[in-house]
Amino acid sequence: EIADHLTLEAARRDLGSAIVAPGNAHLLVDLDGQPETVAVEMTKLRELVAEKKPNALNVATVEADCERLWSLRREFSNSLRATGLTKLNQDIVVPRSRLVELVEFAESLQTKHGFPVAAFGHAGDGNIHVNIMADRYNRDADVRDKVERALDELFEQVLAWGGVITGEHGIGLAKKRWWPKATSDVARDVHRRLKETLDPDGILNPGKFLD
Repeated sequence: EIADHLTLEAARRDLGSAIVAPGNAHLLVDLDGQPETVAVEMTKLRELVAEKKPNALNVATVEADCERLWSLRREFSNSLRATGLTKLNQDIVVPRSRLVELVEFAESLQTKHGFPVAAFGHAGDGNIHVNIMADRYNRDADVRDKVERALDELFEQVLAWGGVITGEHGIGLAKKRWWPKATSDVARDVHRRLKETLDPDGILNPGKFLD
């Protein structure tokens, strides 16, 4: 799991600096396997991270301590909501080799469009939650238009990297207009055939990403 500086700033304001250590990046690594193998991997990982001189380095080996580390990660989304801005979460997926570029691209969107863009999520499979944090989103059409333009740029870049526009949350209504560009004709045809077979009367979630 990773988190960028905007996510950490929100968590620090929400939860306090005693819980969220100073720093501009957060890395959470969960190791699993045979005890002997995990012990070796933990030693190597700790040495590797220590070389980067982190502000804090915590190692947990019992369930209670592991839960304490994971509980902070689970609060990131709530802390972003606590800013009072509208949190527009995009669960995109990119190749893991593009993670650094993704965070840098999110920062460029912030600079270009003028609203915070916070990124955190599942580095292990490249599924990162890129959150556009918009003020007056529900009251100002100009803000919504600006958000849509930023999302156009985000999704176009993700697809150019060989990624996908949703890893967990699905298409629904929010990403409906990007679905044709993100999928092949064959994939869309399979979806339609399944929909027609399982829902011939069109009563299940009508009007969502399949019309």
